[in-house]
Amino acid sequence: MSADAIARVTVALQNRLASAIASPVYVGPPIPDDVGGHKAALFLFHVVPNQALRNEPHYVARSSDPAGPLVEAPALPLDLRFLVSVFRTAGSGGGGVSDPDELRTLGLIVRALHEHPFIDGNQVPDQLVRITPEPYPMEELSRVWALFPQTSYRTSMVYLLSPVSVAVPAPPAGPPVLQRTSRQGPLVEGVAP
Repeated sequence: MSADAIARVTVALQNRLASAIASPVYVGPPIPDDVGGHKAALFLFHVVPNQALRNEPHYVARSSDPAGPLVEAPALPLDLRFLVSVFRTAGSGGGGVSDPDELRTLGLIVRALHEHPFIDGNQVPDQLVRITPEPYPMEELSRVWALFPQTSYRTSMVYLLSPVSVAVPAPPAGPPVLQRTSRQGPLVEGVAP
């Protein structure tokens, strides 16, 4: 996967959420004026290298031969943490953090991500990403919401998407070997035969 892995995984998650709630999902900070009439916001707030997979090999298909054998490519596996926030729609009445419309929207999102907890190569090439709800203590969640000092808390959950691999493109296949040459004779230190 090239440098667009983070963006493509974000779009795949956005589409999954939009299908679950039958409404478009805003991508960006959960600021009500920016979110507008959307029922949910998806905000990437934390990106770190995956320590467990950092030194493991990553295999990709060559762009010149996608059906051919996989080759090892240098990659950096990342953990992405998204804040999923829900909003009540205009005219739904109520308000506040326990609005029934918001809770219904959150329930639909949780169910959809629990039923299909992976983003795979059919959605984003060369990726198999697990979507996991992340237990976030209220103190940590408060720190995230402190990023938006002019915004009140909204009903939210944190999801971990891991690993998202940012890889350099696989090297092209080299030319075929046309002739092999072997040299014989004793090796003398410092002198090639």
